[in-house]
Amino acid sequence: MVKRKEAPLPPAPQTGFLALVGLGNPGDQYKATRHNIGYQFLDYLAQSQKLTWKKEKRYESESATLELAGQKLLLLKPQTFMNNSGKSVSSLMRYQRWPASSLIVAHDEINLPFGTLKLSNQGSAGGHNGINDIFQHGARDILRFRLGIGQKQHKHMELTDHVLGKFSSEESQTLLTRLCEWEQALGLILSQGAVQAMNFINRKEKNHELN
Repeated sequence: MVKRKEAPLPPAPQTGFLALVGLGNPGDQYKATRHNIGYQFLDYLAQSQKLTWKKEKRYESESATLELAGQKLLLLKPQTFMNNSGKSVSSLMRYQRWPASSLIVAHDEINLPFGTLKLSNQGSAGGHNGINDIFQHGARDILRFRLGIGQKQHKHMELTDHVLGKFSSEESQTLLTRLCEWEQALGLILSQGAVQAMNFINRKEKNHELN
Protein backbone atom coordinates (compact mmCIF):
# COMPACT_ATOMS: atom_id res chain seq x y z
CA MET A 1 0.00 0.00 0.00
CA VAL A 2 1.44 3.37 -1.04
CA LYS A 3 1.34 5.98 1.68
CA ARG A 4 -0.31 9.22 0.70
CA LYS A 5 1.95 12.22 1.16
CA GLU A 6 0.73 14.68 3.76
CA ALA A 7 0.02 18.07 2.21
CA PRO A 8 1.74 21.02 3.89
CA LEU A 9 -0.51 23.22 5.97
CA PRO A 10 -1.37 26.63 4.49
CA PRO A 11 0.15 29.77 6.04
CA ALA A 12 -1.77 31.35 8.90
CA PRO A 13 -1.54 34.52 11.00
CA GLN A 14 0.96 34.79 13.84
CA THR A 15 -0.09 33.13 17.07
CA GLY A 16 0.15 34.37 20.62
CA PHE A 17 3.24 32.44 21.71
CA LEU A 18 5.85 34.72 23.27
CA ALA A 19 8.42 32.45 24.93
CA LEU A 20 9.99 29.02 24.64
CA VAL A 21 11.26 27.68 27.96
CA GLY A 22 13.77 24.84 27.90
CA LEU A 23 14.07 22.79 31.08
CA GLY A 24 17.31 21.40 32.43
CA ASN A 25 19.94 21.68 35.14
CA PRO A 26 22.73 24.28 35.04
CA GLY A 27 26.36 23.19 35.29
CA ASP A 28 28.87 21.41 33.08
CA GLN A 29 28.22 18.05 34.78
CA TYR A 30 24.69 18.02 33.37
CA LYS A 31 25.53 18.88 29.77
CA ALA A 32 24.47 16.29 27.18
CA THR A 33 22.37 14.40 29.76
CA ARG A 34 18.90 13.19 28.87
CA HIS A 35 17.28 15.45 31.48
CA ASN A 36 18.83 18.47 29.73
CA ILE A 37 17.41 17.86 26.27
CA GLY A 38 15.24 20.96 26.70
CA TYR A 39 18.39 23.04 27.20
CA GLN A 40 20.00 21.28 24.25
CA PHE A 41 17.13 22.18 21.93
CA LEU A 42 17.33 25.85 22.90
CA ASP A 43 21.12 25.86 22.53
CA TYR A 44 20.67 24.46 19.03
CA LEU A 45 18.20 27.21 18.15
CA ALA A 46 20.48 29.91 19.56
CA GLN A 47 23.52 28.54 17.76
CA SER A 48 21.66 28.38 14.43
CA GLN A 49 21.12 32.16 14.59
CA LYS A 50 24.39 32.96 16.39
CA LEU A 51 22.54 34.30 19.43
CA THR A 52 24.28 35.16 22.69
CA TRP A 53 22.82 34.06 26.00
CA LYS A 54 22.51 36.74 28.67
CA LYS A 55 21.80 36.38 32.37
CA GLU A 56 18.34 37.46 33.52
CA LYS A 57 18.34 37.98 37.28
CA ARG A 58 14.66 38.89 37.16
CA TYR A 59 13.77 35.37 36.04
CA GLU A 60 16.81 33.49 37.42
CA SER A 61 17.44 32.40 33.83
CA GLU A 62 19.53 32.79 30.72
CA SER A 63 17.72 34.33 27.77
CA ALA A 64 18.04 35.13 24.07
CA THR A 65 15.61 36.36 21.41
CA LEU A 66 14.92 34.13 18.42
CA GLU A 67 13.26 35.10 15.14
CA LEU A 68 11.36 32.24 13.52
CA ALA A 69 8.35 32.05 11.19
CA GLY A 70 8.17 35.84 11.12
CA GLN A 71 7.84 36.05 14.89
CA LYS A 72 10.13 36.97 17.78
CA LEU A 73 10.28 34.41 20.55
CA LEU A 74 12.04 34.74 23.90
CA LEU A 75 14.21 31.70 24.65
CA LEU A 76 14.54 31.03 28.36
CA LYS A 77 16.71 28.52 30.24
CA PRO A 78 15.85 28.55 33.97
CA GLN A 79 18.93 28.35 36.20
CA THR A 80 16.96 27.26 39.27
CA PHE A 81 17.57 23.53 38.68
CA MET A 82 14.90 21.29 37.21
CA ASN A 83 12.77 20.74 40.32
CA ASN A 84 12.35 24.51 40.85
CA SER A 85 11.56 25.44 37.24
CA GLY A 86 8.23 26.97 38.25
CA LYS A 87 9.98 29.72 40.19
CA SER A 88 11.64 31.04 37.06
CA VAL A 89 8.58 30.60 34.85
CA SER A 90 6.24 32.34 37.29
CA SER A 91 8.72 35.23 37.64
CA LEU A 92 8.71 35.66 33.87
CA MET A 93 4.91 35.65 33.75
CA ARG A 94 4.57 38.19 36.55
CA TYR A 95 7.21 40.58 35.20
CA GLN A 96 6.03 40.48 31.57
CA ARG A 97 2.34 40.05 32.47
CA TRP A 98 2.13 37.13 30.09
CA PRO A 99 -0.46 34.36 30.48
CA ALA A 100 0.67 30.73 30.73
CA SER A 101 -0.99 30.10 27.35
CA SER A 102 1.72 32.23 25.69
CA LEU A 103 4.47 29.82 26.81
CA ILE A 104 5.89 26.71 25.13
CA VAL A 105 7.93 24.48 27.46
CA ALA A 106 10.43 22.00 26.00
CA HIS A 107 11.34 19.10 28.28
CA ASP A 108 12.48 15.48 28.38
CA GLU A 109 9.83 12.76 28.28
CA ILE A 110 10.62 9.19 29.36
CA ASN A 111 7.21 7.97 28.20
CA LEU A 112 8.09 8.62 24.54
CA PRO A 113 10.55 6.66 22.40
CA PHE A 114 13.94 8.30 22.03
CA GLY A 115 14.03 11.06 19.44
CA THR A 116 10.26 11.49 19.08
CA LEU A 117 8.19 14.60 19.74
CA LYS A 118 4.70 15.09 21.08
CA LEU A 119 2.80 18.31 21.72
CA SER A 120 0.38 18.49 24.66
CA ASN A 121 -1.61 21.26 26.28
CA GLN A 122 -3.54 19.09 28.72
CA GLY A 123 -2.91 16.25 31.15
CA SER A 124 -0.85 15.66 34.25
CA ALA A 125 2.86 16.24 34.75
CA GLY A 126 3.38 12.51 34.25
CA GLY A 127 5.96 12.33 37.04
CA HIS A 128 8.13 15.10 35.59
CA ASN A 129 9.26 17.22 38.54
CA GLY A 130 10.04 20.31 36.47
CA ILE A 131 6.61 20.34 34.84
CA ASN A 132 4.96 19.57 38.17
CA ASP A 133 6.66 22.60 39.76
CA ILE A 134 5.51 24.81 36.88
CA PHE A 135 1.97 23.54 37.46
CA GLN A 136 2.30 24.18 41.20
CA HIS A 137 3.17 27.80 40.41
CA GLY A 138 -0.10 28.18 38.53
CA ALA A 139 1.05 27.79 34.90
CA ARG A 140 -1.12 24.90 33.71
CA ASP A 141 -2.04 26.29 30.30
CA ILE A 142 1.42 25.88 28.77
CA LEU A 143 2.02 24.04 25.51
CA ARG A 144 4.38 21.16 26.26
CA PHE A 145 7.03 20.34 23.67
CA ARG A 146 7.73 16.81 24.90
CA LEU A 147 11.06 15.40 23.69
CA GLY A 148 11.34 11.62 23.93
CA ILE A 149 14.33 10.17 25.77
CA GLY A 150 12.94 6.64 26.11
CA GLN A 151 12.48 4.35 29.07
CA LYS A 152 15.14 3.02 31.44
CA GLN A 153 17.51 0.44 29.94
CA HIS A 154 16.34 -2.15 32.47
CA LYS A 155 13.70 -2.18 35.21
CA HIS A 156 16.21 -2.29 38.07
CA MET A 157 17.95 0.87 36.90
CA GLU A 158 17.36 3.96 39.04
CA LEU A 159 15.34 6.61 37.22
CA THR A 160 17.84 9.26 38.31
CA ASP A 161 20.68 7.31 36.69
CA HIS A 162 18.69 7.14 33.47
CA VAL A 163 17.70 10.80 33.15
CA LEU A 164 21.09 12.08 34.33
CA GLY A 165 22.94 9.69 32.04
CA LYS A 166 24.57 11.08 28.91
CA PHE A 167 23.53 10.28 25.37
CA SER A 168 25.56 7.67 23.54
CA SER A 169 27.49 8.71 20.43
CA GLU A 170 24.84 7.02 18.28
CA GLU A 171 22.02 8.84 20.08
CA SER A 172 23.89 12.13 19.70
CA GLN A 173 24.09 11.60 15.95
CA THR A 174 20.36 10.91 15.78
CA LEU A 175 19.69 14.08 17.76
CA LEU A 176 21.46 16.20 15.17
CA THR A 177 18.77 15.27 12.66
CA ARG A 178 15.91 15.48 15.11
CA LEU A 179 16.91 18.93 16.43
CA CYS A 180 16.55 20.31 12.91
CA GLU A 181 13.11 18.66 12.57
CA TRP A 182 12.04 20.02 15.95
CA GLU A 183 12.99 23.52 14.83
CA GLN A 184 10.65 23.05 11.86
CA ALA A 185 7.93 21.84 14.24
CA LEU A 186 8.41 24.96 16.36
CA GLY A 187 8.03 27.11 13.25
CA LEU A 188 4.77 25.32 12.49
CA ILE A 189 3.46 26.07 15.98
CA LEU A 190 4.28 29.75 15.58
CA SER A 191 2.65 30.03 12.17
CA GLN A 192 -0.36 27.71 12.65
CA GLY A 193 -1.15 27.80 16.35
CA ALA A 194 -1.29 24.98 18.88
CA VAL A 195 -4.31 23.02 17.67
CA GLN A 196 -3.41 22.71 13.99
CA ALA A 197 0.26 22.09 14.78
CA MET A 198 -0.65 19.42 17.34
CA ASN A 199 -2.89 17.58 14.90
CA PHE A 200 -0.26 17.61 12.18
CA ILE A 201 2.90 16.98 14.25
CA ASN A 202 1.47 14.31 16.57
CA ARG A 203 0.06 12.37 13.62
CA LYS A 204 3.34 12.66 11.76
CA GLU A 205 5.33 11.53 14.82
CA LYS A 206 2.99 8.57 15.31
CA ASN A 207 3.76 7.44 11.77
CA HIS A 208 7.46 7.91 12.52
CA GLU A 209 7.18 5.54 15.51
CA LEU A 210 5.46 2.88 13.39
CA ASN A 211 8.06 2.95 10.59
